[in-house]
Amino acid sequence: MAHRMGRDVEEDGWERSDFPILCETCLGPNPFVRMTKADYHAECKICTRPFTVFRWKPGAGARYKKTEICQTCSKAKHVCQTCLLDLQYNLPVQVRDTALGITEEEAQQAVPKSQVTLLHWAEEQDKLALTGQDQGTITYGKAPKNELLERMKRKEPYYKRNEARICSFFVKGCCKRGKECPYRHEMPQTGELANQNMKDRYYGVNDPVARKLMRGDKERNTLVPPEDESVATFFVGGLEEGIGKEDLAGVFCPYGELKSVNLVPLKRCAFVTFTSRGDAERAGEALAGNLVVKGKKLKLMWGKPLKQRDAPGLSRRKEGVQHIQPPAPPPPPSSIGAGAGTSYYPSMDPQTYGSKIVLPAEQEGQND
Repeated sequence: MAHRMGRDVEEDGWERSDFPILCETCLGPNPFVRMTKADYHAECKICTRPFTVFRWKPGAGARYKKTEICQTCSKAKHVCQTCLLDLQYNLPVQVRDTALGITEEEAQQAVPKSQVTLLHWAEEQDKLALTGQDQGTITYGKAPKNELLERMKRKEPYYKRNEARICSFFVKGCCKRGKECPYRHEMPQTGELANQNMKDRYYGVNDPVARKLMRGDKERNTLVPPEDESVATFFVGGLEEGIGKEDLAGVFCPYGELKSVNLVPLKRCAFVTFTSRGDAERAGEALAGNLVVKGKKLKLMWGKPLKQRDAPGLSRRKEGVQHIQPPAPPPPPSSIGAGAGTSYYPSMDPQTYGSKIVLPAEQEGQND
C-alpha cells in the first residue's frame, strides 16, 4: 500500500521507536546484542503502516532476525514483534485465546481485519497512547493465571527457533561450500507446519502450530479407561505428608460414591475406588491433568485389573520354585602321597598352591 509523504510523518500515522518489543527467545542468549535501526524502513505485516525496523543476530550459528509488525499491533495482542508469540507464555495467540475463552468475534473487535478499518484503528490507538489511556479492549498482559496456559507454557527459551535457514542449493544437490556454508544442510520438513501464515498466527485463526500444541496437550492429559469394566480404581501419585484421606475424598466425592480410599505413605501414593464404573469415568475425564490437592498437583492414572496385577507375581514365584536346585555336595576326601595315612580335601592339597609335596622318606633324610 502506497503512503503519501506529508510534512510530519506522525500526522500520516508512521511509527518511530527506539527499542523493539521482543520475547527472550528472539532476543537470544547473549546479553550484549548489536542491533541496526532503520526508521520507516518497511510496512507492518498487519496494518501496512511504515515503522522502525530492527535487525540483529541472536547468537552464534543463528540467522539474522528483524521485527515484522509495528509496536501498535504488538501491544494490541501482547505479542513479540518478530515471532508473534505471546510475551507472557510464549504460546501462539490461538492457544492463548482458547484457554482464556476469547471468541473470534471478540478478538476481531479488539483488532479489526478490514484494511481501511485497521488503519483508522491504529491511528486511534496511537492517540490513546499519547494521552496515557489503556489500549485495546482486551488486556492480555493483565489476565489472571490460567491452568491450561501454565501447563503448556515453555519453562525456558527455545533458541532452536533461531537456527539458520535451510540451504536451497543443498536441497537441489549443488551446494559446494560444505562446512563453510552459513545455512543448514537439511531437507525441509513437509506437513501441516510447512504452511504457516503470519496474519493467521496474529489473529489466532487456522494456526497449524496452535493445533499441534493443543492436540498434544489433549493426548497427554486424557485418561483412557481400561477395557476391563470391573476396574473403578484410580492411582494417585506424588502425595505429600499433609494430604490425608479426607482431602482426597473431598476431591473425588462430587463425581460419585466412593468405595474406599487407601493411602500408602511409604510410596507416597493412594488408591481411590468408586462403587460405580460410570462415576469413575466421569471423575477421570474431569480430573485428568487437573488433579490439585492443597495446592499440589498430583499424578492420576487408572488402576490395573486384579488379574493383570497378580498373574505376573504368581508366575514368577512358581518359576522360582521350579528352578531352585539344592547345592552340590562336596567331593569325597582323597589320600595324598603313598602311605601318608591322612585324608585331605582338594582345598587342602598343598600342590594346588605351588608347594612341593614332601614324602615321609624325604622328610626323614632331611632330619638326618
